[in-house]
Amino acid sequence: MIVQELKPVRPRSGAQRPTAGHPAPVADAPSSSRRAWKKLWLRLHLYVGLFGGALFVLTSLTGSLLVFYKTLDEWLNPEQVIRTVGTDQPLSDIVAGARTAHPDWSPPDTLIFPLHERDTFHAWFKDPAAAAPEERWHVVAVDPSTARPLSDRQWGNFFVSFIYELHQELLLGKPGEVFVGILALLLLLSIGSGLYLWWPSPGKLRRALTFQADGSLIRKHYDLHKLTGLVGATLLALLALTGFYLEFPDAVTTVVQWFSPVRETGPENQPRSEFTAGVSKILPEQAVAIAHAAFPDARPMWMGLPQHERDSYSVGLRQPEEVREAGGQTEVWIDQYSGAVLRAQDWREFTGGETFLAWLFPLHNGEALGLIGRWLILAAGLMPLLLYATALRMWWLKRDAHRRRREG
Repeated sequence: MIVQELKPVRPRSGAQRPTAGHPAPVADAPSSSRRAWKKLWLRLHLYVGLFGGALFVLTSLTGSLLVFYKTLDEWLNPEQVIRTVGTDQPLSDIVAGARTAHPDWSPPDTLIFPLHERDTFHAWFKDPAAAAPEERWHVVAVDPSTARPLSDRQWGNFFVSFIYELHQELLLGKPGEVFVGILALLLLLSIGSGLYLWWPSPGKLRRALTFQADGSLIRKHYDLHKLTGLVGATLLALLALTGFYLEFPDAVTTVVQWFSPVRETGPENQPRSEFTAGVSKILPEQAVAIAHAAFPDARPMWMGLPQHERDSYSVGLRQPEEVREAGGQTEVWIDQYSGAVLRAQDWREFTGGETFLAWLFPLHNGEALGLIGRWLILAAGLMPLLLYATALRMWWLKRDAHRRRREG
């Protein structure tokens, strides 16, 4: 947000001017100090907005598009939705069907289950030709009733994935993620300084909350800017805070661990299967059945497939009333040979810190509050555009007025 202090271009009629016989009154120390602080915050707010505002707009608009990214993707690519609904094939056949798209590659890393009746399975393959540390992913959509692949797309090359990469890292890879995380902090600074500059003096709250339709053009832009900022401040601050976590999850988790335990969940901490030569591996559908037996009320959402002989199956489930709609926070790890449950993560047993972290992504995309939450986040993503446009217009109008005054 960019809030500009309104200063009249010319003195108002009747305003007292200091003369030789009537020296200017000396401001008291508190008033002078407040004006100095306000001037400092005004400059800070102005420059953060002018130089970072365009990027705030870019990340916010792309975020708004991603609120309903799956619906948008299905609308743009109708082949992602099946036309006829039939009986689902076994998961082993679904995986085999996906592998026909890349027969020389390793099995898919992850299999995403359908979210609605006409949705497809989505198998994620890591491209082995990509040199480390670069990673390239292919997403193969598979018809549940026929196990036939419907599409094979490289992540980043179709519209919603391009928007996702633009939103998350500005298409700059890891350096872009760091830059976007810093942008989140600058947005918080802009919001805080804007609220400080807006904060009314005693007795002036009503005026600070009104739009003066009969004011000057600059005044109208200022009022529109301040009211938009006030309405959107809470949501924009929420997006900035949760967005910072998504870019720097390890840093935020470390801070949370100061107050509450958080279990390590990185790949290096995953349970391992006991490899036994000559023992057959269990099928993917068996792994899902074992996980579902551990949590009968939960819905399987995705599964991680073993890539090496010591890897385990991981099955992600969503229990009733979990805040994460599309993925769930419940997870079961299963030995790929014996079918033994190696570990189970129940969201109902999360520590306070784990619960806090589990809420951050669903708050960022609005799914924590259902459909209303998604629409609120979409609307919040449009606000920086209005804030930036009104701020630029104010800055230009005042600059033009000062130029005319100097020339006149």
